[in-house]
Amino acid sequence: MRSRLVAVAVGGIYLSLACGGCVSNEYVIAKRELTRLAGLPASQRGARVHVVQELGSSDEWAGDNGDAVPDEAYANEFAVYDQPEDVVDVVTNLDFHVPPGGGPGGTMRGQPGSGASPWRQGLPREKPRGTRPSGGSGSGGGGGNLNFGNGGGGGGGDDLAIFAIVVVAVAVMAAAGLAVTEGVRYDGFVQLHPEQPLHLKERGGGRTVPLAALTPADVATAEEAVVMDDEAYGFRFAHRRPLDRQGFAFKVDLGSLDSLCACYSAAGFASNIQFGYFPHHRVGLLATLTLGGGTSALEHTFQRHSANLEAQVFPLHWWRLHLGGFGHGGMQVARDEFGTRTGPAWGGGAILEFALATRLALTGRVDYTVARTSPENQAWASTSMFTAGLAIY
Repeated sequence: MRSRLVAVAVGGIYLSLACGGCVSNEYVIAKRELTRLAGLPASQRGARVHVVQELGSSDEWAGDNGDAVPDEAYANEFAVYDQPEDVVDVVTNLDFHVPPGGGPGGTMRGQPGSGASPWRQGLPREKPRGTRPSGGSGSGGGGGNLNFGNGGGGGGGDDLAIFAIVVVAVAVMAAAGLAVTEGVRYDGFVQLHPEQPLHLKERGGGRTVPLAALTPADVATAEEAVVMDDEAYGFRFAHRRPLDRQGFAFKVDLGSLDSLCACYSAAGFASNIQFGYFPHHRVGLLATLTLGGGTSALEHTFQRHSANLEAQVFPLHWWRLHLGGFGHGGMQVARDEFGTRTGPAWGGGAILEFALATRLALTGRVDYTVARTSPENQAWASTSMFTAGLAIY
């Protein structure tokens, strides 16, 4: 058992390092977005493009070309890209201009005038330097007594308690690594120059075309496209997408636990480790491992561990706050001075999430669970938990 715990700890350290990867200078445009862009006039395709930043490495910071430009500026300034190809070949370096008195917040207009051009003239020979957009990251936690390794049952209980502590530590490290990555990773909208290169990924290879030259035939054979923030004209970063849960989810929270039955009360530490899938932004199903323990009123140590299947729903949201509820069912293992007991358990509660980025949120939970694990003839015992942590989608 000890060697297995060491293996889990080493694996957890590696997992935390792997999860905390860097973001790269490459951004993916999905096939669905490519289809939409190909159906727009060439002059207006770059006004609003959805991209998702890849993981990897980058030698340079992103080249951000300044404030967002109104959509009509694309239609006016880049109208030449809607003309026949021979006309476009003659005019290759059209730029926006800031009129005198222009300022931030999208006040640029597509009319020529004096002032610096927000788009660089021509294709740069060197990679631009700018500022990469950053996102927040955070973690939540709770308190409690971690001394729950000396309950009844001898060495087996010690091993179970140590195993629970190691698993929680591994999960927290993995969540912290993912939080750093997802907090910085950009998932949102950018503005592109009509001549920004699109690197189309196709089966068996790929090719590069300017955004203005993209055709439905190109999209039909492409799986996705990649654009680079330090290539050619660079990006204007508009805004990130709001919190989006759809897809796989990983959640970790820490906090306090209270266990109560007819003849027994105890308080301590607890953690929920969850992995699952949200088929819809508001509804998801997660496998949940709840690990907890502490010290009873008589100074005896205890453990409460559960394996559940949990459904979550988020019907309400305001600004960055999302309020939801959950229900779960599974099995609970109780271990204390009365021995080890196992029984069915189910419960539910409320959950609050505060969005930090498109795929990252702080969470707070209130959970009430009943399980058939009371020391008295395996009657029903209740467990209350108050926890806080991270949700990565």
